Amino acid sequence: MFRFREDSIFRFNILVIFAFITMALVIIGNTVSTMFKDREIWNRIQARYVQDSIVLQPERGRFLDDKGGLIVSSLPYYRLRIDFVYINNDNEKDARITSFKRDSLWKADMDKVCEGLHEIFPNESAESFKKRLTRGFSKKERYFRLYNGKISYTQYNRLMKLPIFSLGSKYSGLFIERDENFIKNKNNKKLANRVKTDRKNIFGDIGLSTFGIVRETVKDSTLAMELNGLEQKYDSFLCGTPGLGRKETNRKGVSITKVKKAPVAGMDIQTTIDTEMLDICENALKKVLIEKSLPAGWAILMETKSGDIKAIVNLTKAEINGKSVYLETTNNIPNNPTPNHALCRLMEPGSIFKTVAVTAMLADGKLTARDSVNAYASKACSFNGKVIRDEMYRDNGTGKYSMGEVLKYSSNIGMVQYIKRAYENCPEEYTNTLKRLGMTDNYKLIESEATPFITTPGTKRWSKQSLNSMSYGYAVQMTGINMLVFYNTIANGGVQMQPRIVKAVLKDGEIYKEFPTRVLNDSLFSKEVADDVTEMLINVVEGKGKDGRYDGTGKRARSEMMKVAGKTGTANLVNPKGGGYDGFGKMMSFCGFFPADDPQYTLLVQTIYEKEQDFREEKTPLGGGSSSALVFKEIADKIMAKRLRAEIEEPLEDEKPSLPNVKRGNLDDAEIVLGTLGMMTEAQEGDSEWGRVSKNGEGGYRFSAKEPQTDIIPDVTGMGAKDAVYLLQSCGLESRLQGYGTVYEQSLKAGNHVKKGDVITLLLRP
Repeated sequence: MFRFREDSIFRFNILVIFAFITMALVIIGNTVSTMFKDREIWNRIQARYVQDSIVLQPERGRFLDDKGGLIVSSLPYYRLRIDFVYINNDNEKDARITSFKRDSLWKADMDKVCEGLHEIFPNESAESFKKRLTRGFSKKERYFRLYNGKISYTQYNRLMKLPIFSLGSKYSGLFIERDENFIKNKNNKKLANRVKTDRKNIFGDIGLSTFGIVRETVKDSTLAMELNGLEQKYDSFLCGTPGLGRKETNRKGVSITKVKKAPVAGMDIQTTIDTEMLDICENALKKVLIEKSLPAGWAILMETKSGDIKAIVNLTKAEINGKSVYLETTNNIPNNPTPNHALCRLMEPGSIFKTVAVTAMLADGKLTARDSVNAYASKACSFNGKVIRDEMYRDNGTGKYSMGEVLKYSSNIGMVQYIKRAYENCPEEYTNTLKRLGMTDNYKLIESEATPFITTPGTKRWSKQSLNSMSYGYAVQMTGINMLVFYNTIANGGVQMQPRIVKAVLKDGEIYKEFPTRVLNDSLFSKEVADDVTEMLINVVEGKGKDGRYDGTGKRARSEMMKVAGKTGTANLVNPKGGGYDGFGKMMSFCGFFPADDPQYTLLVQTIYEKEQDFREEKTPLGGGSSSALVFKEIADKIMAKRLRAEIEEPLEDEKPSLPNVKRGNLDDAEIVLGTLGMMTEAQEGDSEWGRVSKNGEGGYRFSAKEPQTDIIPDVTGMGAKDAVYLLQSCGLESRLQGYGTVYEQSLKAGNHVKKGDVITLLLRP
């Protein structure tokens, strides 16, 4: 019996051991299978539900105008969720304390939070927020959607100042779900997840060619960022620092990205651009391009004393849905040679370069402003075996051309005579002077800015015609910015300023790095030379002929408001197909400064004419004076009108603040508001609460009451929408509104008898 028990126990132990060994072998087998055979399957499952160390892209910095106003910004979108359950597996005590505090905060501040949410997202009521939040809180939802829509970065910042949310995600449970998309390569494989961000210029595409673009592309299965313009130049400041997140996907397939390390937003770039001036330049340029049927044009406006670029516009004609439109130039426009004409396009400048040649001769002491050359009776003359023509030939009756008259009438023949007299025996001295005057400088405003080119003696390009051609703007390749800086130096009395388009880099609104105005040369040439050339340029615009009429090539730039100094230019374009000057087209320029007696702004306008794109009914000849000078005049007049308006308004505001206008309507409301503002009011005339408030001429207001008649259609013009609608409803009329602001027109005539139920349409404007 005893032996049987021993045998039974032994057999039982053997079975238990065998069972454990079997289980161990199964576990080991499954482990090995999971590690090797099923490894890929489980990795895919893990990737589906959890992705750690997700790179979170930071907000790209913004571009601001000269006063700190927004021009270009990224508009990322967020979705917000709340996890109402706090878990801390490493510290149960912390989990209990935090959960208790969370519950207390939500119970205490629920109403305040919901009111704040309604202010940020007015399309959902505070009651709706409270109902949803209370339900989510009671159910302890893990992925509660706070707001059923995308929200902006600005709204997110306001949200983080509300009660509970301001304490951080530990107590609010809030986490960010950012809209993402995926860049795919040609094999349709996801390369990287990127936050959906729209880079927006709040003024449309104005200035786009200079501010630049931000675009993601895929090159050789690698994600790459395509940048140009200022976006490229200042990318190291704008790009910010990426953060880290953890992406989780629940069983319903909903993906959530939780922030582990928040990304650091990029810094802001404050430019020198004045958005009002930018708008003036664009509209004036577009107007002439349309009128003259021109394919492209550009304008740069510079503040003379500082060198600050206040506006830069590049427009090119494009065909969209069979309609011709003018767009800010980018590399997306077909057959366009450059994304930025003003900074990147090298062209022979034509006669605006005559000013450079004259300045060089005076600065080198080769000639004086009182020297003259022979006038020719013909519009054509041969020099060094080449016929030179004067399209704007004038006979002044003296047989001589002064240096000022050569510029005034843009005489090629006169310029050739001057340049031969000054430099024929030493052409190297002329080209060296041009380089010293900054005519080959690259100011590096953007990375792709082109470097001007000058033909020099001893090179393959140099010929016996080169010196002559360089006197009137050929055999040289210039950028618009290069010519503008030179004219600005004349306006500045010989002081050469570094052109500036960026004032500072801002971090959290404070200056991180400043780019102060900079003098490149405090005496590029003497003030006497600058004054002599300025007088010649004034004569181009203001000069009169023997008959007393304005007859300079720049007369169309003349202003009634001030004196203008400037020079026209018309240069033939080389035909890209044939490679010669065959009448293919022209570049037409006007460059100058205003007011000429105290220069404040320097402006370059250049337009392109192509014969094939000339759709005008009347094919009158075009040149710098009949196209670009018109743009110059309109810009100059509007800029100075803006400046004068600001100067007038500023003293008025300082000495005696102007009284605000008060709309017609409820007099009781008006009296309360004016009393709160400390404005003086007279005793009311009449007992009605409705009427008109007018200024009494003594720094106060007069109230004129008039009791409305319910059977007569009232005059509600000059009222705000609320008062107008209330008054009309009191008469039994139904109101319909168009626009916003103040009523300026009503569809039913005031004074007529009311027909109950009639509809009256009110037109409003700011």
